[in-house]
Amino acid sequence: MTTFTLRYAEDGLGLEKRVEFDAGNPAQALLIAQGEAEGRWAELSADGKTICRLGRAGTPAGDYWVIL
Repeated sequence: MTTFTLRYAEDGLGLEKRVEFDAGNPAQALLIAQGEAEGRWAELSADGKTICRLGRAGTPAGDYWVIL
């Protein structure tokens, strides 16, 4: 298992926040992160190394990830 971290900056939608959790790989980390990232951008990292910035957006057709 790898320890992943989601970091949110203070952004007008919420305060600065840091969430740590264990997952087997980045795909599993995104499944866990889906309950946290709605409407806000976060940085996903593992073992101190940035993997990506991500956000979740909703449309009438459903939710989708935006990954930078």
